[in-house]
Amino acid sequence: MCILYATPYNVDAIGFYFSSAGEFQDKVDKLRDHYGNPVEEFEIGYSDGDDPQLFEACGINQCNLATWFDDVESLDDHQKPALFYLCDANGYSLSDALDKLDDVCLYEGRLIDAASELFDECYAAEIPENLRFYIDYEAFARNCQLSGDMYEFELDGTTWTVTNASGV
Repeated sequence: MCILYATPYNVDAIGFYFSSAGEFQDKVDKLRDHYGNPVEEFEIGYSDGDDPQLFEACGINQCNLATWFDDVESLDDHQKPALFYLCDANGYSLSDALDKLDDVCLYEGRLIDAASELFDECYAAEIPENLRFYIDYEAFARNCQLSGDMYEFELDGTTWTVTNASGV
């Protein structure tokens, strides 16, 4: 659960904290400026909770606020990094990113580890055991990154690697 703050664009009105779409709408319906006029437009800011980076990457505003509460907050710990990657690194809109969540293949860990595991699974069996010590995993990982096949990012203190970055 997160706590957000609605800052009115109308300088004669006072903002408010809220933690659900319903609470936001209730407070908006009651809010009036100093002249008694309804206040309609707000900037939405993240105040407290678990997902400030995701909130920022998703570009949450008054128009997509309901999507945040209805769809994003209920995502599991593997889907949130995928959404972050799609919105932050690829520039997808929130609605488009939510549609593509299942297309992202994530590895929890560094790119070098993901690339090494991929190499071992796909190619190591074909290489004689006495030659495996000469494999340059760092070069292979760098190649995967430079070619756009893998992408490493950090979200809330955890490092993630997208292993199919060129296919998303």
